[in-house]
Amino acid sequence: MREERKTPVFVINGFLESGKTTFIRDAIVRDPEMEAEQVVILCCEEGEVEMDSLPDNVHVLVVEEKEDFTSDLLAEIEKKYHPTYMIIEYNGVWGMKTLYDTEIPNTWRYSAQFTIINAETFEMYFENMKGVFADMLRMSARVFMNRCNRGDNFKYFKDSIKSCCPHAEIIYMNDEEGFLDIMLEEDLPYDIHADVIAVEREDYMTWYIDMQDEPDRYEGKVVEFEAQAAHPDYFREDFFLAGNMVMTCCEDDMQFLGFVCQYDKAPLLKEDRRMKVRAKVHYEFAPEYEMEGPVLYVEKTTTVQGSDKKRKKK
Repeated sequence: MREERKTPVFVINGFLESGKTTFIRDAIVRDPEMEAEQVVILCCEEGEVEMDSLPDNVHVLVVEEKEDFTSDLLAEIEKKYHPTYMIIEYNGVWGMKTLYDTEIPNTWRYSAQFTIINAETFEMYFENMKGVFADMLRMSARVFMNRCNRGDNFKYFKDSIKSCCPHAEIIYMNDEEGFLDIMLEEDLPYDIHADVIAVEREDYMTWYIDMQDEPDRYEGKVVEFEAQAAHPDYFREDFFLAGNMVMTCCEDDMQFLGFVCQYDKAPLLKEDRRMKVRAKVHYEFAPEYEMEGPVLYVEKTTTVQGSDKKRKKK
């Protein structure tokens, strides 16, 4: 007897050649939990990338015509394969009404809809087929913007997608780097245009990443943040490392991440004290980085009272 749990149905939609098939294939191959599932992938169009080299527990079916996408077809899939995990690679131009008006077996349930978009052709399609895009996006929990370059107009991407689906989470990707950490100015948790950019302790990791990715935002700006000092042996005289212990992927993986700072009082800074650091940012070659990076020229430091817990050393 089958378990009470209903089969989750994931809808992956988007235009032809947006990267849907690759997205689905990689998600299945990379997820070890899928080995225990009975997976059916129903493809509503065939692109250049084929569903090949998949495990034996994954069954790929194709429906080429909109008229053939029926409740009888879905019932037959349930009867023959008894899937525990169902993926519908949906043809976006068929219209989402066709999908959601089609009755699914009572042992299934819709779990989530994801939309895959090719960033290289997004503007052309969006400007000329906005109605179709809006229909595809309306019920999407996540939008995966595929084949991005870091020089793309991410604000245009975001504004266009949010105009159709305000609640959607947007994830940017490219083939070389995978998922991209893209932070728009309007999304930053601090005022990037303030005379002094005040970074709260809980926003340190966001600021740290953005300092690496968007140097033009910070060049010549004055920042203020809470940190601890470190004095690596290879640092120049009057230089120190200002940073924080941060969680990089899980609670067991904590690292001290910081920036090279120049300060004439650097040797006097104690590593067991937290402090407020105010500094001007310049991007330049630093031997401590062995490359160009953000160097903070400290204007002043202020001890944070009641916070002298020693930083755990590796």
